[in-house]
Amino acid sequence: MNILVVDDNPLVLHVMSAFFRRKGHTVMTYDAPLACPLYTAPSCPCSPEPVCPDIIISDVDMPNVDGVSFVEVVFNKRCKCKHIALLSGKDLSDQTRKRASTMGTRFFTKPLDFDEFETWVMFRERAHNCPLLPPSLPLSHHPHARRLPHEPPACPLP
Repeated sequence: MNILVVDDNPLVLHVMSAFFRRKGHTVMTYDAPLACPLYTAPSCPCSPEPVCPDIIISDVDMPNVDGVSFVEVVFNKRCKCKHIALLSGKDLSDQTRKRASTMGTRFFTKPLDFDEFETWVMFRERAHNCPLLPPSLPLSHHPHARRLPHEPPACPLP
């Protein structure tokens, strides 16, 4: 899979890059939305070349352009990426959550619960490799229900 990570923190870029490369994915990292071609291009540059991301991961709190605005611009260009995660170390306003939820984004709080994040990634990997499986993860809406299954379901295709 092709992974795009946008974060102004070099440590986050390094950790995310190492995590996804270890899993065999191609990773593109940018330290600001203004450096990312998905943001700066007049229309979605996704085509066979350059490679369109399968997952976009963006920090919310960045200088000049915040992560939600970055995702909105990419979304409005009709980027083909269906899996977007936003990371934030701050509590997000209801308005910010509403803006992002209209694009199907998934929020993760910093410091990152890596088990929860890895499970989210595994479901996207499995759905990417098997189109019959949904990428969504059914979770209880109870605020203390944080335990997630460690393994997504197997693909029914041979």
